[in-house]
Amino acid sequence: MEKIKVISPATSANLGPGYDIFGLALSEPYDTITLSRSGGGISISVKGEGANKIPTDVDKNTAGVVVREIIKDFNIKEGVKIEIEKGIRPGSGLGSSAASSAGAAFAMNELFNLNLSKLELVKYASLGESISAGFPHADNVAPAIYGGFTMVVNYNPLEVLHIPVDFEVVVALPDIEVSTKKAREILPDSISLRSMVNNVGKACGMIYSLFKKDVELFGRCMMGDSVVEPYRSQLIPGYLEVKEKIKDLVYGITISGSGPGVIIIPKEGKISRIKEVLDEVWACPVYHTKVGTGIQILERN
Repeated sequence: MEKIKVISPATSANLGPGYDIFGLALSEPYDTITLSRSGGGISISVKGEGANKIPTDVDKNTAGVVVREIIKDFNIKEGVKIEIEKGIRPGSGLGSSAASSAGAAFAMNELFNLNLSKLELVKYASLGESISAGFPHADNVAPAIYGGFTMVVNYNPLEVLHIPVDFEVVVALPDIEVSTKKAREILPDSISLRSMVNNVGKACGMIYSLFKKDVELFGRCMMGDSVVEPYRSQLIPGYLEVKEKIKDLVYGITISGSGPGVIIIPKEGKISRIKEVLDEVWACPVYHTKVGTGIQILERN
């Protein structure tokens, strides 16, 4: 194989009470990643959504770091050309950097027939995430690779649990900038025992709901976060207004990752009205999508 093209999906991390643990793969939006064998070295080109904000230096690009590390670990003698077409806006809270790093790991595995497991792909992809998050971070790359719903339950050694699920999702993307750094800094250094018990209970309810295929319970527990959302909602003007206006139209709503993206679990037949409210408050891009199956191969030759 000389070339491979994949689509790497947006993901939603945290999902309310599952801070830094839960992740959900979406069907769209997505990045398109193309890797080709080349004579030597690593080259990167980026186009599409927010391309001007993304560095093409190998050591500063999430996909570049992943490719660099795999080339080193497997003593690959050939070079690699990386072409990234962004469909996920950087800084959206929808795993934009993770889509690039996970897509690169997946594509390298296929291009050079490395036979890496999904868990090993998550390890490599999380190295790319260290560029944007400051440390190897897996809660977005895991669902991009596994699809469905994932839980990163341990880092040393890395352990990822996966539940395949299928339900509708609405994602709103307000035209607001929220840096990951600011979104982390605003969180408290410690929380009360009551808040901890609340969030553990709601997280358990979400996992139970997936096995029972109870989307209403999933959404209700997703809205039960008493630790992160109260702080991060301050960074997203209009969020509390939207939440109040659509509370009877949804099973659940919460901030996606660090924001400003917002993930919504709609009730049947209510999507049109939800979109109207989102347009009234934010006049922003809205995706009516569903839980996705993770990275998919578009072409190989």
